[in-house]
Amino acid sequence: MNINSFFYKVVLTTNELQECRFLGSAFPITPNGGLLTCRHVLNIDKKDNETLAVIDNERGQIVPIQKYDFSKQYDLDMAFIPNAFQRKKAEFFPILSPDRILMGEDVYSVGYYMTGINPKAGYFKGNIVNFSAFQHPAESLSLSYPVIEGLSGSPVLTYHNGPKVVGLCYGSVQSRVVASEIVEYQDDRVKHQETVNRIVELGQAYHANALISFLRDISVHEFTVSSERLTIPGLSS
Repeated sequence: MNINSFFYKVVLTTNELQECRFLGSAFPITPNGGLLTCRHVLNIDKKDNETLAVIDNERGQIVPIQKYDFSKQYDLDMAFIPNAFQRKKAEFFPILSPDRILMGEDVYSVGYYMTGINPKAGYFKGNIVNFSAFQHPAESLSLSYPVIEGLSGSPVLTYHNGPKVVGLCYGSVQSRVVASEIVEYQDDRVKHQETVNRIVELGQAYHANALISFLRDISVHEFTVSSERLTIPGLSS
């Protein structure tokens, strides 16, 4: 898989398309460049002389975002950018049939994240820790790796007869782990107790069910849901 054909940066630019600021990640979920990302990546305060844009990796161009859609029915942190590159594009990710997604599944994410002042492409790998008990259509996954700054809008992928999307990264939650504990006793009573905790971050991502509900709600029908082996340009079989 060529990452330049499947993973993209969303940026804030001047109206003259001079890149100003990296905002987050996005990936193709339909043919012809329909990109999925997080709503909070796009829903920012911008000045009159600023424009949202996507970096077209294959052409080396900054392409202004003409429009994006979000659900008016559901409170979901998702956004869809139709025909983001304003050209023909065959590569996209299929969604894995939701009933095939299991706790403990090996998953990974590729996207962009901040290191200093410049974003870098990164690969994060782990497992589905659990399914969060949010009401439909906001079903979510907890991941064993964090969704760090910039990775919002990147896909959660697994290999099931080829690469397939199982979720959309949108944030992280923190959990406390006891790293060490020292307890001193005197006359069978605790005299002194010292505990050192370590903070662990678990990534949060929308479940494939939520992605499907969102796309249908905004009348996008060109996406593919399957557990079978598919022939899609750029994805190895």
